[in-house]
Amino acid sequence: MGDGRSARAGWFDDRTADETRDLVDWAWTTSFDDLPGEVVAASKRLILDHFGVALGGIDHEASLAALGVLRELGGTAQSTVLGHGDRTSVTNAALVNGISSHVLDFDDTHIATILHPTGPIMAAALAVGEWRGRSGRDLLRAHVVALEVATRVSRAIFPEHYDAGWHNSGTSGTIGAATAAALLCELAPGQLVHALGMAATQAAGHREQFGSMSKSLHVGKAGANGALAALLAARGFTAAPDSLQGRRGMFSIMSTGSRPATLRGGLGSEWEIFAVGIKPYSCGVVAHPPIDAVRQLRTERGVAPQDVASIELRVNPQVIELTGKQEPRTGLEGKFSVAFCAAIAMLDGAAGPRQFSDDVVTRPDVVALRDRIHPEADPGVGNSQAVAVARLVNGSEERVEVTAASGTPENPMSTEDLHAKFLDLAAPVLGERQADALLATAERLEELESLDELVAASVRPQPARA
Repeated sequence: MGDGRSARAGWFDDRTADETRDLVDWAWTTSFDDLPGEVVAASKRLILDHFGVALGGIDHEASLAALGVLRELGGTAQSTVLGHGDRTSVTNAALVNGISSHVLDFDDTHIATILHPTGPIMAAALAVGEWRGRSGRDLLRAHVVALEVATRVSRAIFPEHYDAGWHNSGTSGTIGAATAAALLCELAPGQLVHALGMAATQAAGHREQFGSMSKSLHVGKAGANGALAALLAARGFTAAPDSLQGRRGMFSIMSTGSRPATLRGGLGSEWEIFAVGIKPYSCGVVAHPPIDAVRQLRTERGVAPQDVASIELRVNPQVIELTGKQEPRTGLEGKFSVAFCAAIAMLDGAAGPRQFSDDVVTRPDVVALRDRIHPEADPGVGNSQAVAVARLVNGSEERVEVTAASGTPENPMSTEDLHAKFLDLAAPVLGERQADALLATAERLEELESLDELVAASVRPQPARA
């Protein structure tokens, strides 16, 4: 791979587990030219989606609160806060950009482990890459490689890690962010091991925070902590030699079962990026199949809200576990209420950021329909599947079945729909002309000699002075 370098004696501490060594060796030796064209194309789609969801979230109260703290504390002008244009330290920019990218719950998802990989990775990568003057090719390589590392770590400890209450976008996401930052800082392999170790010991995020602003803090901190880990490693700061697989390391402490073989199996030939979906709905990904099903009742079967006596949803047990809030009180809580998500899908025919507001959650017609929707866990239903049975007031029934939810790898979002999602989020912030320019710039990312043009296009135009 790359320039032909491979793991050699002296690169690694002999106490580092073989699986971790192989993963780090692969990450360090894989160059942009090693990436298949379809992998680069998939990365560009995810990065474009990231810019859209991050810009869409810049004016959320959580993002503004974080930005206010950033402005109060100050920081060396190294990297840019998306949308607002503030110049601050690498770690501050990563924190705020990570929060804004996740606060809408609209970011990409590794379906197998419910990890949102690009948010924390890009929060760190864009901040470091801008500061260090890296190219578009450098950014793409860092994103692809870091995504492979983060998702493989996630696979190694999922589902036990997630079932215990950890939010892997905060935990595995920190590992991905550190990998991206380390590559963009051009760390040596041994330094990369230390960066991953520092990322592992900072990794955090509890699922109890779902439905609150602190869920997005997990992604912001993952980006900032990952960047910090790489910067410390560059200065010679060290971590334990086996922070992932050691007896008291991340895998042992954060999971009752681990599969370290996933760290190196199929590296360079089986790409996890193809297992990442792009969300069409601004809520927990497990709620997407029932949203699809209810929208089909509305559009394909002609069911109107006033016709509904009740709707029975048969869903994967994860749907009840993650989105089982029956009476959400805020827009953020609504993202974790499958009954609410289904109600707005029937009433509004959509489940975008506009639907997940405090006002919509408490709207009388929404509450009335929500209370007539009954989700039931069915282990035989896959996590991208759902069945909806509408019992109508006239005594008849309508039934639909979703076998692969919209936006999943089995039913991917079209380029046209991806562009529409991006522009719907970015144009209100940047204006239509600049949003179009940012889209065009992201589409030729591998041609950019620096990230300055990309970053400049992501900053809201300032009003002309009188």
